Amino acid sequence: MKTQNIFFLLMVLACATISAQKPIEVFEENIVFTNSEHPGISVIIPEVGYETVEKSWIRSIESGTKSKAVYENGEWSIFGANIKDISPTPVNIYSRLVSQDTLVRLMVSIELKKDFYAERGTAESEFTGAKNFIRQFAKDQYIDLANDQLEKEEEKLRDIENELKGFQKQESKLERTIRKSESTIKNENDNLVVLNNELSTLTEEIISQNEQVVLLEEGAAKEERMKYIRDLEKRKNKVTRNINKSKSNISKAESAIKDANSRIPKEESLQDSAKERINAQEAVVSQFREKVKTIEAY
Repeated sequence: MKTQNIFFLLMVLACATISAQKPIEVFEENIVFTNSEHPGISVIIPEVGYETVEKSWIRSIESGTKSKAVYENGEWSIFGANIKDISPTPVNIYSRLVSQDTLVRLMVSIELKKDFYAERGTAESEFTGAKNFIRQFAKDQYIDLANDQLEKEEEKLRDIENELKGFQKQESKLERTIRKSESTIKNENDNLVVLNNELSTLTEEIISQNEQVVLLEEGAAKEERMKYIRDLEKRKNKVTRNINKSKSNISKAESAIKDANSRIPKEESLQDSAKERINAQEAVVSQFREKVKTIEAY
């Protein structure tokens, strides 16, 4: 149920974004510039911000010429623009940008020579070139936006995939801890068998030597036997310490296994959650890829 809820929520958000997508619309209309009406072309650019469109439009009309666009009374104009897609000779461009909610409207008039504008019927070739140029400009703006959106969603997907790798790495680390601890327990238990046998042998030998030393007369032989017993006691103490150390290592290893086993289910749960989010985010990314393809097909 949790998987379905996450998937459904992200799909709804993605579909809402795609459903809000608007076509690029180009209109042929008369446009008022500097209080005069001129034949022109307008285009609707969805979703892209006003400032982004404005900066891109200025760069576009200034490209290939030393002339600079001039802003006055809400209008951008440039004289002597070199746009070969419109005309082999320089043209004057008058334009206005208007922000309308989630879209920008770009209105343009192309003056081919004094008081002679690109329009249908009188300058058909230049008019068609201008219309295609403006449409392509709008399309490029929208594609750039959609690619930015796609990149952000792909980055989200990579972040979740990296989360999953982190959870998987942590689980692998816990599993290695378990295997290493199990190996430690086995080795220490084997070691304890040897140590306990050695301890029993030493204990019996010490008891036997103590029984014998009391029967000896005072002298060098007795001193030598007592020195031997002290050496046995030292060896016994060392074996006892090693036994305790092995037992401590076993206890630590058992605690490590218990801790790892208690943490693995959480890591598995985190992985399951990440996989669910990956599946949902992959669907979102797919939606945005389709959005880019749709715009490219305009």
